[in-house]
Amino acid sequence: MKSTIIHVNPETGEKMVEQSVFVTESTTAQDGSRYEKGNIYTVPQNRAEALIKEGKASSVSFPALEAISVTIDNRLNQFKKQYDEVKHHERYNDNESERRFQLQMLEMNLEADMQALKQKYAEELENLQREIARESLSVEFTTSETVNAYADNLIAEAEYTDDKEGLADLLAIKVSAMDDNERLTLLRRLGQIAAALSEGAQGSGKTRIKEKLGKIHAALKSAHKQNEYDLKLRQLAAIKQNDPLTNYRLYKMAVRRNDASRFNF
Repeated sequence: MKSTIIHVNPETGEKMVEQSVFVTESTTAQDGSRYEKGNIYTVPQNRAEALIKEGKASSVSFPALEAISVTIDNRLNQFKKQYDEVKHHERYNDNESERRFQLQMLEMNLEADMQALKQKYAEELENLQREIARESLSVEFTTSETVNAYADNLIAEAEYTDDKEGLADLLAIKVSAMDDNERLTLLRRLGQIAAALSEGAQGSGKTRIKEKLGKIHAALKSAHKQNEYDLKLRQLAAIKQNDPLTNYRLYKMAVRRNDASRFNF
């Protein structure tokens, strides 16, 4: 997984930069391209910047995984050069069987190296997940007794008012003025508050309250470091679905279409 990929036009020398993004909100671009929430896409840099600016995606950067991806690409490029050298070297002109043997050995060594790199990639990904999960559990905060008291009063008031939407609006305003500790305190009480505000609501009123509470929940999470950890864990879960050897697999398929005897293992 690479955070940035640079393509160079061999004829013009023009560079095209692509960037990996993790989609946090499903969306459709003007050209009809569809980006589904929870997936990682490699897109032109200007589109990546637009998606991030719109709040529909986040950048993806895991240097340790990227380093292994670069090593995989470098190893494949090294193999292509070595294969070409052996295939055309005059040393084997009088011994084609030796040439074939050396070429087969190059392919077998490449396969072994690729499998080792894939294993290393998987291990590093698992290590990252454990480290970030552990860090997320150790986020420190100080409970706000003021916010707890406010939550208690809000829940009590919700039992006697007919204007629960109004209470939700006031809650949103107060959330905008809270610091991180206050927001995390309220986040831990939000389930009780949501139940109190939704009690007895029906139809469109219930729908509006649910939408307001959804925005409040997002505001509470986005303001705290816990959300950063959660985002990285979701990104790693998406990365885990992809094969780090995709380019190698595609290369093998293309080669075997032209010569079925190659990579015959």
